[in-house]
Amino acid sequence: MPRQGLSTCAMLELQSVTQQTQSIYTVSYSARNMDNKSFLISILGLLLVMVYFNPFGLHDQNVSGSVSDDEDNSVTEQPLQQPLLTNSTSGIATSIYDTHEFNVGDGAQNLFILIPNEGHHGPGEEDEARYLNQPFVPESVTIRPGTNVVWFNGDVGHEHNLAISGGGGSSNPLYQTGEFSEFDARNYTFNEIGDFSYADTVEYENGFIMRGNISVTDDDTLSQQGTTGSNPPTIGLLMVPTEDLAQHTQDLQGRGFVIDSTHNFPDLREGEEQTLVVWEAPENSDESTIIADLAEVSQQFPYS
Repeated sequence: MPRQGLSTCAMLELQSVTQQTQSIYTVSYSARNMDNKSFLISILGLLLVMVYFNPFGLHDQNVSGSVSDDEDNSVTEQPLQQPLLTNSTSGIATSIYDTHEFNVGDGAQNLFILIPNEGHHGPGEEDEARYLNQPFVPESVTIRPGTNVVWFNGDVGHEHNLAISGGGGSSNPLYQTGEFSEFDARNYTFNEIGDFSYADTVEYENGFIMRGNISVTDDDTLSQQGTTGSNPPTIGLLMVPTEDLAQHTQDLQGRGFVIDSTHNFPDLREGEEQTLVVWEAPENSDESTIIADLAEVSQQFPYS
């Protein structure tokens, strides 16, 4: 912030003091040449009285500006206030990044799984490598019966069709989402207890297939990984460029989302740092509104 100028009153007072100082020097010089000690003492005393009663007191004047001075008179710039990005230190985002797993509590009605940008690339690819080594975030989840799982497609420029299998032991898929494009979503509600898997029906470069796992259990001993709220009804993830984290989290919060936790990581492309964001949706928000909000936020990301 630029330093504001002194007021007119303060400038006049500075000029007055300067003139008085020059007068003292002139009189002192004349008195010395006159070699009149008593004359010098009288004049100096008079001028000192004038300076003492002069309403100089710059420190008492109202000077415009908002910079602060330290004791050594050096200017201290006020730091910019950073937005609060998280309401918790639960570390869910870090746990999901490290383990690829997430346990969802009883109160969760909807779980949004992220298909991250470039998630269709397998390990070892040199061109257009993926950002992190998970085709789905989280890759494996444990949920309660009746939980609605929503896959949000953040893979820019790519459509996905997910086939869900397992549960009854049949080799035929229980359900296929059908193709859905970037910033769109598909869902499936898991009502039966059991272990399920799902995979993209497209085989990508070098035979890579995107796969994920879902375990449905009513075991009360499995507790949800801690979140800011008590069993939030809807929880999910996004991947955000770290340099734009404040902007996008503010956008989410402005739409009513709560930021549970974040985790920064160096992407596998050895490029810019990325951040996983665990969010909770506003209560009573319907699924279509949440998807629309996530789409509007995600369209601002510089992924291609």
